[in-house]
Amino acid sequence: MDSTAVLSRVPAAAGVRDRLRAAVLDARGRLAGAAPAGALTHSWLFTGPPGSGRSTAAYAFAAALLCTDPDDPGCGRCEGCRTALAGTHAELLRVTTDANQFLLPYIRGEVIPWLYRRPTTAAWRVAVVEDADRLHTRGGEDRCANALLKVVEEPPERTIIVFCAPSTDPADFSVTLRSRCRHVHLPTPAVADIAGLLRAEQPELPAEQVDWAAAVSAGHIGRARGLLLDEDTRAWRGRALDLVEAVFDPSGGYLRARDMGELAADLPKRHFAELEERELSELGESLGIGARGRGAQAATRGTKHLFKELEEQQKRRRDRMGRDLLDQALTDIAMLYRDALTAALGAGSAPLVPDRARTAADLARRLPPEALLHCIDAVTAARGQPVQVRPTVILTALVGSLQRLGRVGVR
Repeated sequence: MDSTAVLSRVPAAAGVRDRLRAAVLDARGRLAGAAPAGALTHSWLFTGPPGSGRSTAAYAFAAALLCTDPDDPGCGRCEGCRTALAGTHAELLRVTTDANQFLLPYIRGEVIPWLYRRPTTAAWRVAVVEDADRLHTRGGEDRCANALLKVVEEPPERTIIVFCAPSTDPADFSVTLRSRCRHVHLPTPAVADIAGLLRAEQPELPAEQVDWAAAVSAGHIGRARGLLLDEDTRAWRGRALDLVEAVFDPSGGYLRARDMGELAADLPKRHFAELEERELSELGESLGIGARGRGAQAATRGTKHLFKELEEQQKRRRDRMGRDLLDQALTDIAMLYRDALTAALGAGSAPLVPDRARTAADLARRLPPEALLHCIDAVTAARGQPVQVRPTVILTALVGSLQRLGRVGVR
């Protein structure tokens, strides 16, 4: 098998796959006593637009480094590859947060000590810092990034760190860390690249299903994966696109917007219900809640704040998913209006929502290009609303704006 098996999950565009494969081979050579070839470094920065596959590439790279096959690094078959791709490998650390910023105690107390420990079950340790733009703290300070600076400047011999961020812009990633990392940029993948990646991950699924998910993903790998594998994701997209048609129903549009807003709050609760129950149960067990005997009550006294902290963390996670759902719905709506605008102008551009071409054509007949452009502006304004505003308020206000632009109910 080609030694790029797990790296087949990485788009080949811009030579990214070849660079990572060279780094993996360099790592193997160093373990065998060869002189460093210069392809491997201890600190990496993967950048690219949303959906370009930054995290996918990072975990594929980690799996290839942790592969145990002596002849086929990154084989995709061994225990090292399988557990790394599943996120359960003992020498792989996923650094992430449900909050808007990483918390300094987490970086100092958990991440940095892990980075300094030597690997025991593999030749390397690999940490993937997702959403590395969240290393910025409130006020624009870089306390979390600065805490990581020493380990990046003087990395442990067998530790690899991969940061994932939207860009190298100082607003997205620490300047001081950037200067000490090797930069790999992942461009927006083509539909064919996304389809190829999905086939590599899910070879048992029908080709037409894979091709559809890739075609309607707007170049977003994670979005394509969700549409392919998750019925709720497909249904949510359908509701968003249906809302565009419902705008021309004076009352029905508001009802659909209200229902979508309520669902945006309900879906995260359903999605995380089992996990949250398990987390609360595990915390209780670790604290001895429910234990009997002398000293049990005293041992568990003063633990309420731990449950409160966990519940706050769970709420942040639900809120973030709700915001992501709303943003994705608004993105889908904007793409449909964009297709309508290009149709009205006769631009001949490839549609972003190919399975709703009839709706786009109908919008192009109903509204002049100027109105369609204003509709896109209205959706953009809705996406820019503060996170404190409830989805129901945002969606119903948007429907009102779109109805005014479409002169719905005006004779």
